[in-house]
Amino acid sequence: MKSLKLKITLLLALLVLPGGAVLASNLEAGNNVYVTKDQIISGNFFATGDTITIDGTINGDLISAAKTINVNGHIDGDIISVAQNINVNGEVGGNIRGAANSINLNGPVNRNVSIIANDIVMGPNSAIGWDALIMSVNAEIRGNITGNLSGRIAQGLIAGKIGKNVNLTLGNSNKQSLIVSSDATIGGDLNYTAKNAANISSQATISGKVNQTNLPVKTNNWLWVYLWANLFSIFAALVVGLVIIFIGKNVSTKMLAKMEKTPTKLFLPGLVISLILPPIALLLFFTIIGIPLALIILAWWLVTTYVAKILTSILVGRLIIKSLNKKDEAPLFGSLVIGVVVCFLLFTIPFVGWIISLIAIWLGLGGIWSYASSQLRNI
Repeated sequence: MKSLKLKITLLLALLVLPGGAVLASNLEAGNNVYVTKDQIISGNFFATGDTITIDGTINGDLISAAKTINVNGHIDGDIISVAQNINVNGEVGGNIRGAANSINLNGPVNRNVSIIANDIVMGPNSAIGWDALIMSVNAEIRGNITGNLSGRIAQGLIAGKIGKNVNLTLGNSNKQSLIVSSDATIGGDLNYTAKNAANISSQATISGKVNQTNLPVKTNNWLWVYLWANLFSIFAALVVGLVIIFIGKNVSTKMLAKMEKTPTKLFLPGLVISLILPPIALLLFFTIIGIPLALIILAWWLVTTYVAKILTSILVGRLIIKSLNKKDEAPLFGSLVIGVVVCFLLFTIPFVGWIISLIAIWLGLGGIWSYASSQLRNI
């Protein structure tokens, strides 16, 4: 039960952005986004690209998506990021919420850390002011955590200082999945759920009790898979959405305008496109000469169907922001974040979620068709 609560807590922590954050206007996109040492950015900073490097100061939140994110400067607010690699060596005045393949922390974080990664390393210079919540395959904790360390990992090393309790669920491995080194200091209890006993050095300092719980029978494994599948689908949609609104800003803006102005007229062409292309591709598969074309059609259909859902999600977010602000304009980034979170959660509702998803696809495909046909007419 405790493990389930942790998963839900992390899910919410990663998805919920500060209400005002999405309305900021510091947006930057490109192959390489760089904030120099002497540069100071007022307010929240939104960035997407191949590599994002922050050597300067951001007087707000850093909200980003990239292949690699390097933070060497100072962030007054939170870091909310999705990347392949996240490296934080500078100071963070707020929280870190992130998902990546590898996350390396080696600087002070004044509040909480909530992160998901294949590999997590909290280096010796890392210092977490409050609590740390982690989900990973491999985790190394070599720095200081003032509060609690909680989460679910396959295997881990604790070689730093934990001010309060450690609450970990380990992987179902025959090997010792948790090592507590001689340098470790735990100010509270060490509570862990694992198949085998942890390797705890006799020189480690543990002020409280050591409590091991055997791994339970996974009667609710389906729920765990369900939560994680939906979490990563939302992150994937946000990353693709960032590409759409930054690289194809002019095109997406025109599509959204058409979708908002005449949504009912776009459902029928969207429905026709979604239903007619797969049978055409299937028929082409039966002819040798048509196989390459069939593959192209199927690939195009899959990509546009996915993009269509994201476009409709951005439109929903746009309408939500407009209704809240009572204005005729809404920032694309804010519309993306709010719309994707709302719509992709609606898509998961049992029995009716697939219907909502189909409607979103039809509307989005209709918007793409309307824009494409208008461009062809102008040629």
